[in-house]
Amino acid sequence: MIRFKKIAITFMCITSVAFAQDVALKLNAEAMLAMENGLNNIQKGFLYNNIDLIKSGVDIVQKENRVYHDRKVIKSILPENKKLMENIALITSKRIENASEEMKAYLEMKQMRKAHESFSDMVNACTDCHTIVRGW
Repeated sequence: MIRFKKIAITFMCITSVAFAQDVALKLNAEAMLAMENGLNNIQKGFLYNNIDLIKSGVDIVQKENRVYHDRKVIKSILPENKKLMENIALITSKRIENASEEMKAYLEMKQMRKAHESFSDMVNACTDCHTIVRGW
C-alpha cells in the first residue's frame, strides 16, 4: 500500500510539472502571436503614415512583453540547454520595453525617423532572444 502511494504521488508530481510546462508554452505561444500582431501594426502604421496604428501596435507589444519580465516564465519556456541564459532573455525583454517607451516619446514629438529607429531596436531585441531560444 505504501509503495502504491509513492507511485501515485510521483505520478501526480510528474503530471503537475508537465501541466505547468504546457501552460507556460501555451502562454508563450499566445504572447508571441500577439507581439507579432503588434509589430505588424507598427510596421503598417509606418508604411501608411498612421500614427494611431503605430501606437496601438506599441501598446500590444508592451502588454504582451510584460510576460517576459518574470524569471519563472522565462525559465519555463527556455529549452533545457538554454535555461542558464534566463538573465539574457530578461535583459532582452527590458530592451523591448525601453525601445517601445522611446518610440512612444518620439511619436509624441513627431520625430518619425527616431521612432522608426526605436522600432528597429525593438525588432533587433526580439531577434536576439530568438537567437538564444532557437539556437540560430
